[in-house]
This record gives sequence, C-alpha cells and structure tokens, in this order.
Amino acid sequence: MYIPNQNVPARHRLSAKQRAKRTKQGVLLALAVISVCAIWAIWQAGHAPKETTSAEQLLQHDLKALWEWSDDQVKGGSDGASWSIRWDVTGKAGSMQELVLQLFTEEKGEAVDKVVGNEGKTVSGLVAKYGGKVSLHLIQKDDQSEQLMVLLETAGTASIERESLLQKSADISSKIALISPAFTSSMKVQGYTKHDQTIQRMTRLTDAKTIDRYEDAGTISETFYTRMLHSVIPVENGKSANFQVALHKDTDTGNTELTIGIPVITGEYSVSKAEND
Repeated sequence: MYIPNQNVPARHRLSAKQRAKRTKQGVLLALAVISVCAIWAIWQAGHAPKETTSAEQLLQHDLKALWEWSDDQVKGGSDGASWSIRWDVTGKAGSMQELVLQLFTEEKGEAVDKVVGNEGKTVSGLVAKYGGKVSLHLIQKDDQSEQLMVLLETAGTASIERESLLQKSADISSKIALISPAFTSSMKVQGYTKHDQTIQRMTRLTDAKTIDRYEDAGTISETFYTRMLHSVIPVENGKSANFQVALHKDTDTGNTELTIGIPVITGEYSVSKAEND
C-alpha cells in the first residue's frame, strides 16, 4: 500500500535576539494603538456638546417663552425692550473672585473697566460681549461659602436680538454652573405697552390662572401661574406662581409702562427709573 510522504516543515526556534525584537515591536504597536485611542478620546471630548445643567435649561426655556410673549405686547417688540436676568448663586469661599475674573473679561482677554463698591462686595461694569451692564453682589459669606447675586441688564436704547440674548445668558449661566450647578434664576422685560388690555392679552396667550392682583392709583399688578413655564415659586394658601405682569402709568409722558417678570418682578416697575440706574 502506498503511503504518501508527509514531510512536516521543521520549526525553527527564534534566537533570543529575534524574540526580543519581536516583543519590542509588539509593545510599540500596542503603545501606538493606545496613543491613537487617547487622541481620539480627547478630540471627542473637545467637540462633543457640553451637557447643560437643569438650572441652565430652565433659564433658557423660560427666557424664550418670555421673549415670544412680550414681542407683541411691547412697543418696538422684544428686541427694543429692556431686559434684566438675575442669577442667585451659592458657592464655596472665593467664588466671587472667580466670577469677577470670568465675567469681567472681554472675548480677546481684555479686562473690563469695573466699579467696585460697598467695601468690595459689589463689582459692576459694561461688558461688550454680554451687551449690557453686569453686576456681581456678595450677599452673605462665612468661612466656607458665599451667597452671590449676578445681574445682566440691557438698556432698551440699544436693541438686542433673541438669539444674541439667549447666547449671552447661556454663556453667563455656564460660568456660574461651574461654581453652583443648582443656581436659581429670574428675569424681567420692560417697555411701553403696544395695546390696551395687555394683561388680558397675556392671560389668553399663556393660558394662565390669576393667583393674586394688586391695584392702586397708578399701578396694576397681577400674578399668575401657567404650565407653559418651568419656573415656579410657592405663594400664600398653598398656591404656586411663575409670572407677574405690572402696568404703571408714566405721569410725565402719559404712556403706560409694562413689566413682565418670571417668576415674579424684582426691582423697579418704572421703565425710565430702571434705564437710568
């Protein structure tokens, strides 16, 4: 019987030098793969969209709503109105100094001319990249924490576009969120009324329920609750509220001044006083 010749090639053992060379090549290849992966991860981190906090999202949502509602209620529209956005912040000791460095520097790194008052507890200045006046107030502090208030105010004399206001407020929010992710915020818009029966128009527009109403010789103020906003605060009798509308008669001009605040109005009802502060 024929049996084919099964010659198995002889295996050649690698020398110690060859084995060392091959091991070195394997290590270099592994390091190259790790380096590529690390570079890719860094690129992804730098280009991935930043996750915003719930506090940042709340402010952006309600600011968009307020812009849309006021656009047809204010003479000149929302872009010609005066805007004020407030952040209440609780951070660690030294937070105020951190925010001063962050907020009072222009895009190209130039320092903003600042006014420092109240024994260093208040810092304010016109910041071009934010389109208005920024002020930072130290409300309370102890050895471990600081309570701060940040305020952005745009004058009605200089118009501002919707996307610009949203971007500027988002930029401030992102800087504050690094110090206090759970900050709280409020906002208001001021101008002169475009129509009669502004409060009734706002009620229909927002599908709101009246919570409280105040009226005297020159001012009408009404507080509401609507499901269309994310902000909410508790008020008397177990109720909740999230926006307020005030009408104030300007005796000098005869015009009716309109202020809308979320969740409530803080500061002046008067447009002229607010613009002159």
